[in-house]
Amino acid sequence: MLSKNNKFNVLFILFVLVVSKITAQENSEIISGNIYNLNKMVPNVHIINLNTKMGTISNVNGEFEISVSKNDVLLISSIQYNPLKISISERILNNKKLNITLNAIVNKLQEVFLNGLTGDLNYDIKNKPKDTLPNHSFVFNKSDVYKIKPDYSTDFSKAPDAEVLTNPILMNGVGASVAIPDKSIERALKLKRELKKKKNFPYKLKKEFGLDFFINDLKIPEDKINNFITYCEYRNIYTKYYNNRVLEVIKTLQEESKIYNEIKN
Repeated sequence: MLSKNNKFNVLFILFVLVVSKITAQENSEIISGNIYNLNKMVPNVHIINLNTKMGTISNVNGEFEISVSKNDVLLISSIQYNPLKISISERILNNKKLNITLNAIVNKLQEVFLNGLTGDLNYDIKNKPKDTLPNHSFVFNKSDVYKIKPDYSTDFSKAPDAEVLTNPILMNGVGASVAIPDKSIERALKLKRELKKKKNFPYKLKKEFGLDFFINDLKIPEDKINNFITYCEYRNIYTKYYNNRVLEVIKTLQEESKIYNEIKN
């Protein structure tokens, strides 16, 4: 049983927390904003207030509204663009307007180095290495050509039958053959791409939300972040993320981090 003093302390703490929350809500402001990329409006961008855990999505004109207080941090997130964090200043609150420019994610190709070049284009072309691959051994002889038989009655004055040319069964009937794609190879390649995508998923999330989100907000140690993301995959965060449901992913990570930390501790 709690003593009277302990009960008073608990009630006092609860009172302070409630008053602080109400005060914070009263000091919050609704600001509007626009999201651009190369002077074009960007729709479907997630704007999340990391302090209040509330968020919104930009409309087709790149416009949004969100409730903020001073020193709140907004996470601007979209699959196609580099993530951005913005701290709400007194100036932003006074203007009640926020214009945001996003930079598209660019996939950089690996550098290719050419050795043995002099810098003289004409000289390098003339002295390029000879092709060491053997030439083809195909020889065309006139004797291989045979005359068309008299019973060959195709009328070339008419357009060909599209169905005959595209239907493998009909084409086989007239002596032609069609190479049908190997479905097993296609499935194997698709599976390989999907596995690579899933393997890179933790790195994608860390780049999208930033290490601070995992370490400071979710209290996940840096060396445990990949393990934590894998732990959360039973909540379909992979599918949600690639369906542009970033807010749901963040909510799931926040919920699961509490359980994960209890298990690890």
